[in-house]
Amino acid sequence: MKLKNKIIEKLKTIEDPELRQDVYSLKLIYDIETDEDKGEVSLKFRPTVFQCPIGIQLSITIKRALMELKELKKIDLEVVDYVQKDLANQYLVSLDGEMYNKIKEEE
Repeated sequence: MKLKNKIIEKLKTIEDPELRQDVYSLKLIYDIETDEDKGEVSLKFRPTVFQCPIGIQLSITIKRALMELKELKKIDLEVVDYVQKDLANQYLVSLDGEMYNKIKEEE
């Protein structure tokens, strides 16, 4: 299975708790770009509303779920169109340390 398809399947397992639908089907994830050889993905997440009360938590859940895919070595998830996008993106960057540790453990 192609890396992009694996990513989409993983995204379909992450549910918006208020709408009870997955983030991919809700079209909250877009601009998915992958590099199969390097194991990298970049994508954007837009919470359902500009002041979504769970936007930060949901973005962290998305990145942590993608970190479970052993093929991924780098995840560039950007939160857009959200009142706390800067804070959310800072949290997501801080998870890169966990990603690095996961890769080192697998080596």
